[in-house]
Amino acid sequence: MLIEHWDDIVAEPCLRRAALEKYLENPANWNRLLKGRWLVCHTSGTSGIPIITPHDVASVDWLHAVHAARNGAKAQTGKRSSLLPFRRRPRMAVFIWETCASASAALFHTRPWIGALFSSCHAIDAGASWPDILNRLNRLKPNVIICYASILERLARAQIEGSLDLDFTAAGSSISTGGDVLTPGIRALCQQAFHVQPLDGYGCGESPAIARQWHGVDRLMLLEDLTAFEAVDSHDQPVPEGEISDHVLLTPLINRAFPLLRYRLDDRVRLGPTLAGWPFRSIDEIMGRTTMTFTFYMPEERVVVGMNVFGISETDPRVVNWQARQTSPSSVECLFTPVPGEDVASLAHEIQTNMRIHLDSCGCHKVDASARPVQFIEPDERSGKIQQFVPLPWSGSTNR
Repeated sequence: MLIEHWDDIVAEPCLRRAALEKYLENPANWNRLLKGRWLVCHTSGTSGIPIITPHDVASVDWLHAVHAARNGAKAQTGKRSSLLPFRRRPRMAVFIWETCASASAALFHTRPWIGALFSSCHAIDAGASWPDILNRLNRLKPNVIICYASILERLARAQIEGSLDLDFTAAGSSISTGGDVLTPGIRALCQQAFHVQPLDGYGCGESPAIARQWHGVDRLMLLEDLTAFEAVDSHDQPVPEGEISDHVLLTPLINRAFPLLRYRLDDRVRLGPTLAGWPFRSIDEIMGRTTMTFTFYMPEERVVVGMNVFGISETDPRVVNWQARQTSPSSVECLFTPVPGEDVASLAHEIQTNMRIHLDSCGCHKVDASARPVQFIEPDERSGKIQQFVPLPWSGSTNR
């Protein structure tokens, strides 16, 4: 609906979908502002279809300023760290996706001076070869890293194996993630490798600032002065605190170029309480894009929403990362990276059993289900993120 009515929704008359699609066909435009006023990029497509998203530069600068002002904040005390202009700035490595019109690259290249006030910023192309990424990090020796959670998994394994040598013991050091799901397994792996707890972030191309985590806080804290956030049931009614939502509705409050009202994201979240010292609610748990549909043919057509991998639990601390992907019209498999030392055979059997139960409950008795461990799950080539649900391209259509 958004794509169909794009020109009716976007408030600025000179921003039209067809013209912006042509504009983004030229890679030279990916890292510049349109007419000096708008940052234009594609969403990653994890919510379904990639969408062209314009951001007016005032909203982008406001977003950066809010994050910079709140860096070092502790929600339980409300204290802010002071800005010392002559102190040595931390070296920050920011992973961005350079091979498409991504928001991460556009934000870094068009507004670099804002982050430079607080740190020495260095962009690393997430699409570069893995040896090149490791060599760059070993030369740079950053004490602040911002990356996808799936990249953090690989960095932690490289640190443990000895091909990466980074030190996060200095004051102000941190690792922050966003873009894909930061699982309990990745958290544990980061702690083992770098001796720090990663700080999670939650946003999307349509609304970059939804929630973030601070030092000393074990959950995401909503930024409700930037984004109105509603956790709702299947009828768009609010769910009580502590219950898992069917989806969420977002209203970005600062982007005048692309006004969205109660925009649906198929994320299942569990809201938590308002903590002392921070005026907004918290998020106890987020499950990511869980309503991706699989269409199977046996030969009759069956549509399955999501895939139950961990039984009654949404995550499993024994698994670092996972991906349920359809391999044929009548088969699906789960790839998973186990936490070191876990019983891999037992895990594979449990996951396969959970998937079998879920498929049988949906009438898909003839669909094959399997699970196998892997050392690494390949990210999506376009977004750089690990997609947890990967149907075949024709899924959701009656055309085979």
